[in-house]
Amino acid sequence: MAKDYYQILGISKGAGEEEIRKAFKKLARKYHPDVNPGDKKAEERFKEISEANEVLSNPEKRKKYDAFGTADFEGFPGGGAGGWRTYTYNPFEGGGGKYGAGIDLDDLGDIFGDLFGGLGGVGGAARRRRGFTADFGTANRTRKGKDLYFSLDLDFTDAAKGCEKTIRLGSGVSFKVKIPAGITDGQKIRLAGKGEPGVAGGEAGDLYIEPRIIAHPWFRRSGNDIEVDLPLNLSEALSGGKVKAPTIDGMVEVKIPAGAQSGQKMRLKGKGALDRKTGSRGDQYLVLQVHLPEGLDQRSKEELLKAVKGKEADPRKKLWG
Repeated sequence: MAKDYYQILGISKGAGEEEIRKAFKKLARKYHPDVNPGDKKAEERFKEISEANEVLSNPEKRKKYDAFGTADFEGFPGGGAGGWRTYTYNPFEGGGGKYGAGIDLDDLGDIFGDLFGGLGGVGGAARRRRGFTADFGTANRTRKGKDLYFSLDLDFTDAAKGCEKTIRLGSGVSFKVKIPAGITDGQKIRLAGKGEPGVAGGEAGDLYIEPRIIAHPWFRRSGNDIEVDLPLNLSEALSGGKVKAPTIDGMVEVKIPAGAQSGQKMRLKGKGALDRKTGSRGDQYLVLQVHLPEGLDQRSKEELLKAVKGKEADPRKKLWG
């Protein structure tokens, strides 16, 4: 009589691939011979669930089994109609094994990893005696470690000019990292091999540093150019003169032209942020802001008004016609 593979795995006939996989792994962990050394019943049970998994996890075999009660009209190699053979396991040929007919290598890796922490440790010698010396699935497969991501707050000037920072990971590991000049929000710094260690001799993952630029009270960045508002008093705007202005490199002296207007921009060539592609720096623009004098008495206000009344152009005419 054909075996009821659905009943063996404890699933319904409408079970999907993931449900079949989970059911098999659960039972395999329970009845695997390494967990039950010398228990013939557990060994036979493990063979049964392995056979059931081989058929139900294969769409073509499952289709035949659902229709005819067997996955192959001629029976399986080594048996009669509906018969089963005992497999000699070769991990490099896939499918089968003395204790694992039809077991996917990733399934074996998960099972052995959960039970014994890989091929080493408890049960390892027994598996090696049975021929289980391959690198099963994800448990012992050489693979790269996970990448790590680290957010780093940077001052505006540090990001524009570049700097060196010491970072400390959650693991407690700390090291210095060079922040390149001109870096912006959204860009990442990759440190190869500074992520999580690899598995089974695999290479370490990478560490990605994601800078978050802190807004500056004076400077604003537009591409590689930098802007800063430069306040002027009325006499400086009227007569011009030399004043000091900030740049990311420090204070510089600039010459204000007579008759300067609010909103007028003055360019300081090469005082902007570094362009990481070209290696050249952008410019800095001083946005002039003329401030009327404060604290004038009434007489001074009247004299000032008398001096300019009738001599001023309409400042809105150029904007709106």
